[in-house]
Amino acid sequence: MSEKPTKNEYKDIIKLEEEISNFFEDLMYDRGGSPLLGRIFALCVLTSPEEPLLQKELVDKFEVNPSTISRNLKELENWKLIDRRREPGSREWKYQVEKNAYLELLVDEFEEKLNTLKEREGGLRRIRERWGKTLSQESKDSPGGKRTLQKLDDLITWMDIATSELDDFIQALHRRFQELDSSID
Repeated sequence: MSEKPTKNEYKDIIKLEEEISNFFEDLMYDRGGSPLLGRIFALCVLTSPEEPLLQKELVDKFEVNPSTISRNLKELENWKLIDRRREPGSREWKYQVEKNAYLELLVDEFEEKLNTLKEREGGLRRIRERWGKTLSQESKDSPGGKRTLQKLDDLITWMDIATSELDDFIQALHRRFQELDSSID
């Protein structure tokens, strides 16, 4: 026999859902999307695949113009994060999160950071090469020059280590996400 949830339990669930919405809102905003895009995606994640959402439900929930919801849904579809389906005989589209989409989104976020690190490492290497060619020997031999070049070399080495380790980390995360997703099904 299960007990009915108390008001405090409902409040906790609402707070948790709000935190998840805030998380996806920030993530989508960082990727160039609108905060509403993140809220719509969060709601799709929190809604089970057996209960896809109708566009009308999203309009009612967020109290915005249907065209705004439509535009955001289209963007999520283009990013391959949600799927749109129509049941036979129905005129309304139903939206739900693609399998693994939220996990893949997080992996993509890590991969993007890896690419940024690699670009920055390349930039530092070019700076080091230019400095090595253009600094006078006197500047290279001075304590300040040696220290600056050593710091630059240390940064390049650190970024090289970080990018190689981060790549392994991303691969491990991807495997763990797939295991997690399999356990949820």
